Amino acid sequence: MTNRPEGALAVLCDFDGTITVDETLGFLYERFAGPECQDLVQGWIRGELTTPQEMRGCFASMKATRAELEAALQGVRVDPGFPGLVQFCRHQGYQLAILSDGLMWYIRLILDREGFPDLPVFANEILFLTQGVEIRSPWYDPETPRRGVSKPAIIRKYQAEGYRVVFVGDGLSDVEAVGVADRVCARGQLLDYCQERGFPAIGFSRLGDLLEKWGSGPNATMSGGG
Repeated sequence: MTNRPEGALAVLCDFDGTITVDETLGFLYERFAGPECQDLVQGWIRGELTTPQEMRGCFASMKATRAELEAALQGVRVDPGFPGLVQFCRHQGYQLAILSDGLMWYIRLILDREGFPDLPVFANEILFLTQGVEIRSPWYDPETPRRGVSKPAIIRKYQAEGYRVVFVGDGLSDVEAVGVADRVCARGQLLDYCQERGFPAIGFSRLGDLLEKWGSGPNATMSGGG
């Protein structure tokens, strides 16, 4: 283990529905995917398909070009509190990284647009080929076989380096992180999941609300309840 200063902290944050107001993949599927994509999404929700399987099928049903997809991504909104979260973590000396079971491609596009090109991102990758796309999952781990990105494995990576980890998320692809992170901040389906199963979590509606709850920083709420 690398020795870190006492209190060294990493804030690891989901992207879709947490940093963004919209679910980015859902945004693209709704506008460009064929009707078969909805069946694939439902199969993923039921646990019958992995994230990469859903992505491959839905992108295969799209007729749009990459340029058309990227033009549409300009309509994906970011939580107004996100810049404040970045500034807060930098001021406090906290590590901030994005853990997403979505795609590096659109995450980087949106981060570049918002002026944060240098944030570390762990996500699936997409290659646009002459015929179709290829999905790659460099952060896959058999511990979470349904996900292309194993959020527990990445959390443990930070913990092994000496960090206490605050995980921030909102959805079904975040549930495996709950039992691994040192602290969980949740909204939406993830908050429901924590409440139903008795996991402590700080609930929030918007990232600005979360910063207010943190007060002097996430360490102030590390040992407290939700």
